[in-house]
Amino acid sequence: MASELLDRARTAASLWPGSVRLLCCAAGLWSTALLAPGPWALILTPLAGLLGFVLLRRHHHLGVGLIVFACLLTIQVTALAGSRGPDEDTETTGIVVGHSDPGSTGWTRLTLLGATGFSSVLSPEVASDGATVRMRTHPLDDIRSTDTAPEMIAEPNGAWRWREHLRTELRAHSLAAGNEGGRLLPGLVVGDTDPQDDRMLADMRVVSLTHISAVSGSNVTIVSLGAGLLAGACRAGPRLRVSIGVATCLGYVFIVGFEPSAIRAAGMAIAAALVFLRGGGISPVAVMCSTASLLLAFVPVLATSVGFVLSVVSTAAIMFVVPVLLRRLSVHFPLLPSVLITALVVPFVAQLACTPVLVAIDPRIGVWSVAANALAAPAVLPATVAGFLSLVSSGIGSTGMPGADFFSTLLAWLGSLPAWWIVHVARFCASLPGAALDWPVPPWGTVLALGLLVIAVVGVGLLVRRRLWGLPVLVLCVILTAAVIVSVRTKPPAADWLVLVCDVGQGSGAVINLGDGRGLVVDTGKEPGPIDTCLDESGIDEFDLLISHFDADHFAGFAGTTWGRQIDRLFVSGNVADSAEARQVITETGAEVVPAQRGQTLRVGSAAVQVLWPPLRETPAGEDEELRNEDSLVVRIDQQGLSTLLPGDVGAEEQYVLAQSIRPVDVLIAPHHGSSDLAAEFFAAADPQLGVLSVGENSYGHPTRKSVRAFGPVPVLRTDRCGSVALYAEGHFSTGRDCPGSSG
Repeated sequence: MASELLDRARTAASLWPGSVRLLCCAAGLWSTALLAPGPWALILTPLAGLLGFVLLRRHHHLGVGLIVFACLLTIQVTALAGSRGPDEDTETTGIVVGHSDPGSTGWTRLTLLGATGFSSVLSPEVASDGATVRMRTHPLDDIRSTDTAPEMIAEPNGAWRWREHLRTELRAHSLAAGNEGGRLLPGLVVGDTDPQDDRMLADMRVVSLTHISAVSGSNVTIVSLGAGLLAGACRAGPRLRVSIGVATCLGYVFIVGFEPSAIRAAGMAIAAALVFLRGGGISPVAVMCSTASLLLAFVPVLATSVGFVLSVVSTAAIMFVVPVLLRRLSVHFPLLPSVLITALVVPFVAQLACTPVLVAIDPRIGVWSVAANALAAPAVLPATVAGFLSLVSSGIGSTGMPGADFFSTLLAWLGSLPAWWIVHVARFCASLPGAALDWPVPPWGTVLALGLLVIAVVGVGLLVRRRLWGLPVLVLCVILTAAVIVSVRTKPPAADWLVLVCDVGQGSGAVINLGDGRGLVVDTGKEPGPIDTCLDESGIDEFDLLISHFDADHFAGFAGTTWGRQIDRLFVSGNVADSAEARQVITETGAEVVPAQRGQTLRVGSAAVQVLWPPLRETPAGEDEELRNEDSLVVRIDQQGLSTLLPGDVGAEEQYVLAQSIRPVDVLIAPHHGSSDLAAEFFAAADPQLGVLSVGENSYGHPTRKSVRAFGPVPVLRTDRCGSVALYAEGHFSTGRDCPGSSG
């Protein structure tokens, strides 16, 4: 078998030496980009080039490959050194050519174009695209970071201001459409994802449509190919068609922004333009490998980009596997339209090929991802074309031509219609059972997915060759996949659960069951997706919301509680009832705010909620903007045979005061995710039968050994290991995943 494969490799190398040469070059550049060698590697590149010249006479193709590799490696090492900068603090100056959306912390990644090429700087503030900025930076892993706001040296010039005008006009015209497609269109066309809400992004992520929610290679390909084909319709030759397609692609990327993802998309689009616009006589493999080589040489940061890996994997699968399947299927099913076969095969093959990479990022697989991609794909073309033409009309309108603004608005409205279809396809498929099935975490999850993919490829290959052994191989693959899913699936709570401590990562979130589909949600975690999943498992549709305090890991995911559900009241500490964060939640949920303070007992359905902390302070948070852990609501919840203490993030001083008056409880949720800032007297006074740590991956060292030992000899469950923890009467419990001490 090994000798047969070796013979085939030698045959391929002799038949397509250029393609094999470029494939080896791309693989080598990817490896060196991952290793990220320092400037010392420039000593080796002349040696590789010299060896290439020596080999030119006897082994021409190998010699040419070494020379090309040496040249591109020189560029790559120089780009790596320029992006990293010196090891000490230094002044960094450049033009801002792109930036990432600020995260929950407000920090953003600025892409700068300076004298040494592209570099990335982590900044606490966003700078306008096109502005020339200066900042004091220091090395941080493979990029640089600054602790102060960028100092603007020069304002964006006319071209950058015109670009911003086009993006602003597209957003305004799209939102004027008044439907959800209007909020997706700016992201789909120019990568402006600000109008998209958390639910839209979550639905897209669940069904693997994130390549549509922000501009991707398919959008850039549509635009560049469209321009080239239009030139061809006007009798332009192959070279002119390619030139127009490439020029349109570069102009489009300028509007989108020179982020690594946009550069990657442009590279793949140019590759497609070369293959389809030039016509015959060009190898798709050579084009793809040369594109990847150039991208990895000039933008080596792409080597660690998941998007780049997915682009290469999906493009390779579509290039090599899809044509074979289409030929075989058209022979076996001649009555089926080729358009229908293509619409099903392309997303199926791409999704299957990308699965090992996807489960390494998010260990879940979706049964409906292929269907969602197949249903959404036909709408991408009209939405992209209409959105791009709206941009063109806005550009023409900026010259003062009458009627251009009307056509721009009309085209944006037309583009919002297919975008609306994409949004609702994602929402419908994400709501179906099996939309997000648990999968083993990396690295074993990735290895399993890769092994199952190999089995599936073998089975399909046998069937394509008309060998019936392919059918039992595919059945075996399905059985093994189902066995893996069943073995790691999250177990839902039993029907008589009273409290569900949700697995929301590094944060807090819990649901209190009040019966008849009603509940009380205490905190929501940082991201909306996990609390939404937890509420789905609980079956709670109508509830009151209690926010202990307004740290992001306790309240920022509140949007996930509103997806298809109704919030009646919002309980917050009286000390922060008038804060900006409280007003944000009230505005976005429409809930009635109820201030709470120490000494109150709230009747919420069948549960009694006793507020133990905090006392009212003289300066409310509306005037004193500082958010403090000591303002956390501490509540004791008594239900039918179960008492639970939820202490928020109060520290040792507050815990010591509380220890003087609290009564023993059945379950204690650890304060501040298991921080060492604790009072042992508090744990002793609570005297729980069970401890729960709501914790996830973090850099704070939570939970600390001190916090775990403070519970004493009772079982202590961690949500990062056990999943969501369901609590029942008399202190019984069950966990979403098997973990140490999970039998209760």
